[in-house]
Amino acid sequence: MLQETLNELSSSNFSMLNDCFDKISTWLKDSSITEEDKQEILTLIKNKKTEELRDRFYRDLEFGTGGMRGVIGMGANRLNKYVIRRAVQGVANYIKKFGSEGCSRGVAIAHDSRHFSNEFAKEAASVLAANGIKAFLFPTLQTTPCLSFAIRKLNCISGFCITASHNPPQYNGIKVYWDYGSQIIPPQDEEILSHVFALKNYSEAKCISFNQGVDQGLIHYISDEILNNYFDDLNNLSILKNNSNKDFEIVYTPLHGTGKIPTLRALNNFGFKNVFVVPEQAEPNGNFPTVKKPNPEEADALSLAISYATARKSQYVFATDPDSDRLGIAVYDPIMAKGLLKSQAKDDFIILNGNQTASLLIDFILKTRKNSGTLKPQHKIVKTIVTSDLVANICSTYGVECFNTLTGFKWIAGLVQKWEKEKNGFEYLFGTEESFGYMPNNNVRDKDAIGAMCQAAEMLAFLTAQNKSPCEYLFEIFAKYGAWQEHLINVDLYGEEGSRKIAQMMQTMREKPIQEWCGEKVVNIIDYLTPEVQNKYQIAKSNVLQFLLADGSKISMRPSGTEPKLKFYLSVCTKETDTKVAYQKTLNKIDILSKEVHRFINLF
Repeated sequence: MLQETLNELSSSNFSMLNDCFDKISTWLKDSSITEEDKQEILTLIKNKKTEELRDRFYRDLEFGTGGMRGVIGMGANRLNKYVIRRAVQGVANYIKKFGSEGCSRGVAIAHDSRHFSNEFAKEAASVLAANGIKAFLFPTLQTTPCLSFAIRKLNCISGFCITASHNPPQYNGIKVYWDYGSQIIPPQDEEILSHVFALKNYSEAKCISFNQGVDQGLIHYISDEILNNYFDDLNNLSILKNNSNKDFEIVYTPLHGTGKIPTLRALNNFGFKNVFVVPEQAEPNGNFPTVKKPNPEEADALSLAISYATARKSQYVFATDPDSDRLGIAVYDPIMAKGLLKSQAKDDFIILNGNQTASLLIDFILKTRKNSGTLKPQHKIVKTIVTSDLVANICSTYGVECFNTLTGFKWIAGLVQKWEKEKNGFEYLFGTEESFGYMPNNNVRDKDAIGAMCQAAEMLAFLTAQNKSPCEYLFEIFAKYGAWQEHLINVDLYGEEGSRKIAQMMQTMREKPIQEWCGEKVVNIIDYLTPEVQNKYQIAKSNVLQFLLADGSKISMRPSGTEPKLKFYLSVCTKETDTKVAYQKTLNKIDILSKEVHRFINLF
């Protein structure tokens, strides 16, 4: 019967699957894949769903800046227990190179609220146990920052977080961490990948039952002590010694993810006890039924929380994504919502973008530390190359050096690890990237929305004491450094054809770059694939292009490492005596640049 199916698959009826045949055949012949799971593919073959089959098998699911993510389902290019097992087996093979010490140090595992997250976490633990490697699981769903903290606290050699972060509900994934507490970077990433893809058959992944692993003393649950240590450590982020002005209400939504319990505990520890959690979004739910995507970067995801804030006359909204590593903030400001910031408005609230939140937080932290005498010459701040240069300008005023890395907090954490190895005396203070990510705690080597939220709450208390709104504070910063605005254009391009278009757009811009944007000449092109650029900026190879214009504006473009999309980042600054006039000019320039970028996109 199977041979008949394979013969049919190799016929002219399925000619578009010729280069996928081996992967489909391997799947159907693999003894570790159940008949039920093979049937999902056999049904597609029977119904001649060639496009769907091709999308599931034209490649193996890839690792990117955030590990491996994909649509849940059967196939080589889908996220399922067999793909998870093979990935974990590859990591296990790498860990075993470090001998018995690496195996006994073990791997910490966390999971979020997505479909199959708990099952995938147990599958990962079972593969590790079958390889004689200890696994340490959180007993219930847990946040990404808590996982990073646990890896370092337990001295694990590696870590896994089962999550697809802010992706739509049909996605899941696995983030792979190393012993420094961040996601893998060179050389571990390439070496681990080579071990993963050396496995040709899914049956090469060893696996025992979860209960067997527990009985053999190889699978353990992480104790509450680790969580207690995490929250105790968060308390060290507090820089406001005055507990007044903390009684304002915060409306918070975890967007059906992991955030409710840790957020309430952390904010309460910081003295913020008046927190209203959006009831419809309070509990974990992998369907994310009230939102299209559980992404705090998007206004629709904050819509329900803003409605509650409006009804309750609250001024502040916080939101976290399912694994609680991204933080969104909305602030009540009806004048700005109808005026200069109307493009960021949802009703009478302004949804601060990631660059604005970072700039506010960094200025607040540096100012407060300077005034209290706790700002040290060795303090350093890190941002990514697509994050606003406003951050660097703020740092310069306070005499704090600001470093750039590639996109992804693994690079920020990797830089901190480099400092520690060099023992150069640098002291990490804060890290940020534009996509609503902040790393405020050196003991957590990844985005930490819980810690950043506590710092944001203290900033709001500081502003409350001055009777000042966050938007007023932002425009004070603009008055000092210029009126900055950034804009992100996401081009969603799915499947094999989407991958081809992304590659084509990047290649075209490299071979025949646009030399002038909205009347401004390109004065410099930075290509992070070239050794010259990598050496000059001390940054790893990456598929990123940046165009610097004569007026100081910047356009960056890169494929996403976690989603099927191409990203364009626009950054503009205007300096004028009248800050509001300057900001309007900045917005006008962003609008023109956006239209020109879309004109380029429409060529493909």
